[in-house]
Formats: sequence, C-alpha cells, structure tokens
Amino acid sequence: MHSSDADVTTVGKQMLGRCLLVALVFVGTFGAVNLMFGFTLLAEVELIMVATLAALIVWNRFDGPLAILKNLFILHPVILFAALFFAGGMSGIGFIWSFGIPFIACMVAGTRAGLIWSLLYAALIAAVSFFSPDFDWLKLLYIGLAYVPFTMIALFTAQSMERVARLKDELLDDTTRLLKHEKHVLSENRGNHRAMLDVMPHAIAVHRDGRWIYCNPAGARLLAADGAEDVIGTSVFDYIHPDDHKQVSDRIRHMSETGRPAPVEEIRLIRRDGDEITVKLQGGPVVVDGKPAFLVTAEDTSERRQLDQEHNELKAQLEHAQRLESLGVLAGGIAHDFNNLLAAIMGNAELARDMIGGESPADPYIENIVGTCDHASELCKQMLAYAGKGSYELEVLDINEMVRSMGKLIRASVGDNIVLKIKLDPRLPGVEGDLAQIQQLILNFIVNSADAIGTETGEIKLSSGARYMQREALDKLYHGAELPEGEYVVIEVRDNGIGMDPATQTKIFDPFYTTKETGSGLGLSAVLGIVQGHHGAIQLFSAPGKGTAFRVYLPSTEQSVKEQMVTTVEVEAWRGAGSVLVVDDDLRVRSVAASFVEKLDFDVLTADDGREGVEQFRKHHDHLKAVLLDMTMPVMGGAEAMLGMREIDKTVPIILVSGYSEVEAGKLIAGDRPDGFLQKPFKAKALKSVLYEVMH
Repeated sequence: MHSSDADVTTVGKQMLGRCLLVALVFVGTFGAVNLMFGFTLLAEVELIMVATLAALIVWNRFDGPLAILKNLFILHPVILFAALFFAGGMSGIGFIWSFGIPFIACMVAGTRAGLIWSLLYAALIAAVSFFSPDFDWLKLLYIGLAYVPFTMIALFTAQSMERVARLKDELLDDTTRLLKHEKHVLSENRGNHRAMLDVMPHAIAVHRDGRWIYCNPAGARLLAADGAEDVIGTSVFDYIHPDDHKQVSDRIRHMSETGRPAPVEEIRLIRRDGDEITVKLQGGPVVVDGKPAFLVTAEDTSERRQLDQEHNELKAQLEHAQRLESLGVLAGGIAHDFNNLLAAIMGNAELARDMIGGESPADPYIENIVGTCDHASELCKQMLAYAGKGSYELEVLDINEMVRSMGKLIRASVGDNIVLKIKLDPRLPGVEGDLAQIQQLILNFIVNSADAIGTETGEIKLSSGARYMQREALDKLYHGAELPEGEYVVIEVRDNGIGMDPATQTKIFDPFYTTKETGSGLGLSAVLGIVQGHHGAIQLFSAPGKGTAFRVYLPSTEQSVKEQMVTTVEVEAWRGAGSVLVVDDDLRVRSVAASFVEKLDFDVLTADDGREGVEQFRKHHDHLKAVLLDMTMPVMGGAEAMLGMREIDKTVPIILVSGYSEVEAGKLIAGDRPDGFLQKPFKAKALKSVLYEVMH
C-alpha cells in the first residue's frame, strides 16, 4: 500500500469513529426516551443498535476493514428509520426519517454505495408496506416521489464533496511535489554554488562569530594550508597580522551595523608556513543556513605587482626595440648614401695620387684624404652593422679555434694590470657566421671591459659553451623573442669593473651613446647589429661595483667546419682587354669606376640608370667582358636591370655594386644571382680583384 493510500484509510477510520460515537449517543438517547414512553418494541431495537454500534467502535479501533465497517454502520440507520416508518404507519410522520437515508449513506460510503443503499431502503419499505394493514398505494407513491429528489440532492451533495476532496488532494499532492522539487532544486543549487566557489581561482571564505565556516581550495592555498579542512573552525585572527587586527575588527563591526559591504582594503596575512603576504580584501554580509555571516574574497597583490612589473619590463623592452629598429633604419639609410659620397671622394683621391706620383708635395695630403675616407668607411660599416645590414661572408666557424687565433690580439687590447682568463667548452658545436664580424664583436666586449676596469687591477673572463634555449628564456633576451627554441652557442665576456646602473643599461646599445670621453658610441650598437644579423640574441648582467657580463647566443649548426683554402693569385700583374659597362646614377661614382676600369686597359661604356644600361647591354653584349651594375637607381633598379640583361645574354658576368652588404643586397634579388659583388666605397685594388675573379 502506498503512503498516500494509508493516509486516506487512516483519515477515513477517524471520521467513521466520530460518526459511530455520534450515532451511539443519538440512538442511545432515543432508546431511553422510547422506553420511558412505553414504545417497548422500538426501544428494544434501539438498545440492540447501541450494542452493535459499540461493537463496531471496538472493531474500528482494531483496524477492521473500512468498507465493511461503513456498510455495517449504514445498516443501523436503515433498520432504525424503517422501524420508525412502520411504527408510525403511513398515516403518521415516521416516514420523514426515510429521507435521511440517502444523505447518511452517501456521506459515509460515497455516491455509488450511497445510491445502492438508497435503492435497497426504498425497495425494503415498498415490500414491507405491501403487507401493512393500512396499505395505501397513493400515499406510498407520494412518499416515493418525495424520496427521489432527496436522493438526487444527497448524490449531488456527496459528489460535490468528493470533487472538492479530490481537488484538495490533488492540490495537496501538487503542493507536496512542488515543495519536494523546490527542496531538491535548492539543495542542487546549494551544491552547484559550492562547486562554483570551489573552482574559483580567487580565495573565497565565510566566517561567523570570528571563525571560518567555509574556505575554498584557492583560499587554503593562499594561507598555505593543506586543505580547506585545516582552515574551517579556526579563528579569523589566526591569519591576520597583529598590527592589522584592529583594522579587521572595525571592518566586521561596520558590516554588522550597516548590513553593507566594507570598503576594499589591503591587509597583511600570516600564512601557515610563516610567510607574510599582502592581500586586497573584499567582504560583505551574507546569510548562511538562516544565520548571519560574512563572505570574504582575497587577492594576493604581490602576484599582481610582479605581473605588472613583468608587463612593464616587456613593454619597455618592446619600446626600446622599436626605437632601436627605427634608429637602425635611419642609420642604414644614412650609411648607404654616405658610402656613395665616400666612393667618389676615395676614388678621385686614388686617381689623383696615381696621376701626380709619389714625389709630389701634395701626396701626403692625398694620403690623408684616403686614410680619412678609410676611417669614415669603417664608421659607415659600424652604422650598417648596427642596422643589421653589415657586410657578412658566411661560413661555418669553430668559435674555440677563432678565440685561440685571436689570443695575441686580445692580449694586446688589455693592459698589464688585467688578468685575462679563457675557458672554452671542448664539445662546442659550430656556428654559421662571418669570421671578421664575430671577431669584432668579441674585441668590442674585451675593449669595453678593459675600459671599465681602468688602471685598477682587474680580471676579464672569456668563455664559450652550448645551451638549449627554451621559449621563456629566449623571450628575456635582446632580440630573442623572435628566435626559435633550440641549441645555441654561448660566448660570454665577464669583468669585475665598475659595472653599470639600470639607467645606463637601458641606453648601452643606443647609437652614439657612450660613457667614454672619446668614442663614437657605435661599438656596442654595432655589436647588437652583428648579433641580430647572425640571428642571435644578447644578454647583459651588470650592477654598480660588481662588474659586467655580456653573453651572446648564436644558433648552432650541424655542418662541419671546413678548412680555409688560401690561394695566391697574381692579380697585380693582370690587365684586361675588351669593354666593361658601368651603370650608376651617381655621376661621381660612375666617373671614378670608369677611370679605375680604364686604368686596367678596358674600354668603358657608361649608363646613368638601369633602363639605359639594358639598352647599352643589348647593343654591345657581344663585346662586353663584364658589367658593373649599381643596386639602387631611379627609373629601373639594379635587380630588374640584371634580369633584363640575363634575358639578352647570360654569358656576360655581372658585378652588383651597393652601399649595403652582399647579404643585405641579396635579399632584394629574387631568382638569379650576380656573378660578383662590390661594396661601396671601393678602392681600385678591390675593383680589380672582383673583375679578375668573375673573368677567370
């Protein structure tokens, strides 16, 4: 039996018990009255009913069947009202009791059983009346016609009451289901909210009466606890710095009095491991399990400060890199244009020296011009190196062997007061780079370290090694953010000189910045350009009074180091024959180049832009021995002009001339490559060597 059915049975038995008690009192009273007035037969019937009603009451208490009890109960008024009907006869008023049978039967047993009892009662009265001595069909018909509406009213009333009862039951069931559902939803929401709080990355906790009643895992981690169970139940002030107890007490009092959140403040916490941290605290009053409490969130501001500091450092590095890149573009453009001027000055000075001979009084002055041009050319090379466009002749290098070969040069670059120590990794892989540029890089570091030590006794350490660099480590280096992870060869120069403060370190690679009384300020700028040009990165460690260390990272290569083949060629005695085409938009450079070529016994053809050069090549390519072609020209550039010439005749060697390096100029050429390269400013000897190489 379902619990709802059991509840209905229990209620039915309780209602039947009340009806039995009322009937017992009613019948007993009437029985006593009838006995007093001499209605012995009727009184005997009623007294028998009192006994049977009492028996039914006892049976009801002992959990008798409800349906049988109801029908036995209805049997009593049927017998009693029938007795009253026949005791009064058709001429009396006893028949009035009969109209109560449908109501009693329907109210006690329901509409269906009530209708059956009503019909049985009517049939009983009709059958017994037929044998009555004062039988009157007409009166019996009237009584029957009156009995019908009373029965209908009783049925309607019982049905209405049953319908109301069913509606009440349905409403009660719906209310019960709704309450159960809401309870389930409430429990589920509480579990979901708890789960949400548990997975929050911020520390969240709840306290009541000065003790923690909830703490999420992030809060436990913030307090260095093994878990939330180590925090729950402990005092709030166990984790507050003693100097901040009053501040926290005032916050709690403010929330209690106003019912509003306390302002955001920073307080100090003492973790379970003893460490002290500063957190940003937020809190407000809440209700937990029907009782007031306080919810608190805490954020470790030391982490945020560290992130802000790292962000600012990265931002500063980006701004510095962008500034250096802009300056590099400017320096590269200036150096390129300046090389054109130097080419004209140096070339004309060489021509003048050859013309007047070595005995002229003007010869020393011309030598000064050539020497000054050489110095200016070196300065341009430094500027191009800073811009990452220096002159590179790439080969596989053994850094250890290169350092050993530089031993005397390095030793000569430092004073006797400085101890020079060299430590080289014997398992060092090779690197692909330009020997002269890497040597210049190391010498620049050595010279700067020697200047930092000055006249004091000091020490410089030069070391090499290899290291696998991961993304996080590369991102912290100058020009390291764009480099791939992998193995790098490390070159380090460390000294114990005066060191540098942070302000100086931020400017050390800026062009024209120097701390020396004399110096161009391009040494370390050129170093940075050399490193960038070799797809490497650089790192600086320094502090005032603690010395400086420069560490360069160059990508390693799996190629083996090749031995250098040195060939002696009798270039000086060589002379040419035939024609050479010189194409350059700068008249001064074109004139110098033409004069150098003529001195080698060649016939010279000239053109002042690429388009004219292609036309000249088309007309005379059968007689041309070589072409000197400038890279940067208006109308048609050198790369486009070279392609046009190669379409006409591929057998004529083409020498590309540029103020940029061979590598940098090569980036601007797609497809076919030139036969030779000559960087401005050039001397007659360099031009002769290139012509000899491409013709042989």
